[in-house]
Amino acid sequence: MLRHQRLTATKQQGFTLIELLIAVVIVAIGLLGHAALQVQSVNTAHQARFAQTANIAMLDIVQRFSAMPEATVDNEFNADNLSDGAVPTSENCLAASTTCTREQFAAYEIRDWFISHSAYIPQLRFSIQHANNLVTVKMTWDANLSGAGASDCSADTSGAGHQCSEVAVWVR
Repeated sequence: MLRHQRLTATKQQGFTLIELLIAVVIVAIGLLGHAALQVQSVNTAHQARFAQTANIAMLDIVQRFSAMPEATVDNEFNADNLSDGAVPTSENCLAASTTCTREQFAAYEIRDWFISHSAYIPQLRFSIQHANNLVTVKMTWDANLSGAGASDCSADTSGAGHQCSEVAVWVR
């Protein structure tokens, strides 16, 4: 009996190749799951950064048109590039030899705002509309860096990951 126990003990020393392969597969699956979570975490952090930057841009444009309530009420701050994402046009009326009208200065403010924020917000598109002293600002941006802009987030059926923000402000 002692001899039989000794033989069994020598036969079961170490791991078999199959046991080792199973352990490697289990560890590999765990590492792949961890890598997928890391990628998702980085994507979420990018989207949060763009959303935070867009909120700052939204606050900036609201402050700009709130500082000029007469121009805002007279529809001089209305602008829209949701369809094409183009840079708003304006004359450079701030040159030393030129004086700006209120409408020209409002157009300059919108252009300056767009240029300064589109450098940090991918595919920035916006709309500023005034109706009955209520100014509505809409913004869209490409949160997943797909390279394509969108005029409306509800139309984003491609899964490209466009995000939107909208704010309405009373101006008197």
